[in-house]
This record gives sequence, structure tokens and C-alpha cells, in this order.
Amino acid sequence: MKPIRVLKILSLSALALASAGCVVSETRPVEYTPAERAQTEVADSHRLNIGISVLDPGIPEEGSRAAKNAAVSPEVREAEARYIAYHLKDTLERTSHWGAVRVVPGDRTGTELMVKGTILESDGLGLELAIVAVDATGREWLDRKYRGRADSGTYSDGEIMGRDPFQNVYNDIANDLLSARAKLEANDLVDVRRVAELRFANSLAPSVFDGHLDEQRGRYTVVRLPADNDPMVERMRSVRDRDLLFVDTLNEHYAGFYRQMDGPYDDWRKYSYDEEIALKELQAAARWRKLVGAAAVVGSVMADANSDSRAGDAAANVMLIGGIELFRQGMQVGKEAKMQEEILAELSSSFGAEIEPVTVNVAGETRRLEGSAATQYAEWRRLMREIYEAETGFELPDEETHGSQTVDLAAGDAPTGQ
Repeated sequence: MKPIRVLKILSLSALALASAGCVVSETRPVEYTPAERAQTEVADSHRLNIGISVLDPGIPEEGSRAAKNAAVSPEVREAEARYIAYHLKDTLERTSHWGAVRVVPGDRTGTELMVKGTILESDGLGLELAIVAVDATGREWLDRKYRGRADSGTYSDGEIMGRDPFQNVYNDIANDLLSARAKLEANDLVDVRRVAELRFANSLAPSVFDGHLDEQRGRYTVVRLPADNDPMVERMRSVRDRDLLFVDTLNEHYAGFYRQMDGPYDDWRKYSYDEEIALKELQAAARWRKLVGAAAVVGSVMADANSDSRAGDAAANVMLIGGIELFRQGMQVGKEAKMQEEILAELSSSFGAEIEPVTVNVAGETRRLEGSAATQYAEWRRLMREIYEAETGFELPDEETHGSQTVDLAAGDAPTGQ
């Protein structure tokens, strides 16, 4: 084969590889799917109260390969777990289809409809969540994955303002919850409310409220209802109202965290989007440079073996030198891509926050609750049992707790942050 022909073949191959390897960023608009809003007044029986658990951040196990390859740090995942839960709350509230929607530190017994989720993927390019929704009777409403591509228009000033890049994901969840509710009869929804109250009562005072519910394979049904004028029920409802006040106080914390995080998080996602696009382009560029460089080296050897002239030898040497240089460039671009990954990981380290300690008064005694929201809420549940015991004279079995937080329970006041 003549050296000139080899050069032509390699040149065409290089162009083909370059065309195949280069990445063109996809910035086409994402079709918006709105959340269905109530057009008329929704009946009270349909307005179930919703609890949204702070999401599982989906952090890989420390030391695992997934953890080593993660471009986003655990700190940003923990922050996102709170942020996404609160944004879903905001989305559901704006539909006007539901009762009170609250973010809670974890699973909360006595919630009419509990929504939980895990972050499977989250960066500036895409968001994927695994969402499960179960009502108080144990009936499953949702169990599916939601994935969305960023609407890049939200990253551009003056284009689409005031919309989350992944608002479609939240809207899809809201619409699916509404569809699930539409499949239930009015009596089903009434049962959900009754079971929610009785499950709360049983968790508070099992020795008093045992026998009111039957549980079979995770499904709860009402066996008998207590009398509305039962003093034990009145006390239980009083404590439940205080519990809601405490959860509302936690939601003030989550709301503050959400507002504080909103601006920096938007900036991080936009930067992450740009960096991820650049990263993919760098990786593609590195691949084709390596391939073309390797092809040129092989071609130079072929040309040298088939050449019987100085011109052929020179051409082979040029291809060899050029191929080595292309391969070297590919290796260098690969290093730059790795640097971009490290930048993404470093960016995420600025997130992560613990809830401020809360001080409460219990029958005139000041208590200070510290730690995470989940820890404080666990201690709060223990304090509720103390109040119930003090007000009814019943001694209840000890319950294992983990944590601490504070409120004026005796007066029924909401907790105040210190």
C-alpha cells in the first residue's frame, strides 16, 4: 500500500472518529407538565393530611467503589434530602387538593398519608427519585421511580424564571397522588382518618388503646371506635394537637433551610450542569484523540513496512509523531476531565446543616433538645408520653428513644427555637 494512500485513509478515519466522538450539548427545552390544581372547593373528606419524610440521600457506603466514584459529596446529598422534601411539600400545597402538608424527620405514626423517597441521582443534568406513598391503613398509593432531565432554560437569565429545573418530577408525583386518591371511595378516605388517629393513640398509650385496630400483613382496619366523650380520647387528641404544633415548628426550620439554600443550590446546579456538559465533552474528546492517535501510530508502522522510498519513510515518521502527540493530548484531556469531577465534589461540600437546638417547657420544667431533627423528634415523642401520663394518671410502658428537642407542652404552646 502506498504511503500517500495510507495517509488519506488515516485522515478520513480521523475525521470520522472526531465526528463520532465530539459531544453536542443538548439544551432543547423540556416540555412542561403542570401539576393539576383544584378548580373548585375540595370536600374536607378528600383533603387528607400528608407527611413527607426527609428523603434518604442515597449516599453510597463509605469505602465502596460507588462512594469513591461519586462526584457529589455526602454533604450536598444530605442538604438535597431536606430541600427536595420541602419543595415537594410546596408543590402539593399549591395544588389545593390536600389538607396540611408537613415535612417530618422520618416515618411518623398517625399520618394520614405518608410519602417517602430516596435520591437515586441528582446533579445539574438529571434528577431521579424513588417514591413510595402509603396511607394510614397500609394501602400503597405509589411505588415508582421518577426521572427528569433539567430544563436548561431555567439556568438562563430572563428565560424561565421562578421554576425549578426539575419541576416536572414534582408535578408528576403530585398528579400521581391525585390519581391514586381518585380511585378511592369516600368511605375509604374516612377510614384512613380514623385509622390514623387510632394508630397515633396506640403508639402513645398502647395499654389504653389496644384492641381498637386489627393489623394483618401491614393492613389496618378498625375493630371498634372509642367514645368521643372518653376522657382518654380527649387527652390523646390534646397531645396530638401539641404534636402537630411541634411538627409545624420543625417545618419552620425546614422552610428557613429551604429559603437559605435556594439561591446557592440553584447556582450549584447551574454550575454542575455546565461542568457535567464540559466533562462529557472532555471525555469524548479524550476518547477520539486516543483512538486517532493509536490509528496513526499503527498506520505509520504499516507505511514504514510497505515503503521503499525516503518520502514514504518521512510520511511514516510524521504519522508516528502525530499519533503519539494525539495520544498524549488524549491522556491530558482525561486528566482535565478528572479535575472537573473533583471540582464537582468540592462544590458540594458547602452544604449540610443540623437543626438548631430547641428549648421547651414541660409542666414548668425546661428541657433542651439537641441533635438532628430526627433525634429531637424522637425525644419529643417521649415527652408526649410523659405529658399523657401526667394528665391521665396512667403509667405507660417505657419506649426506646433516641434524641432530644423542646416546647411548652403543659400550656400547649409550640416550641420556640433558641
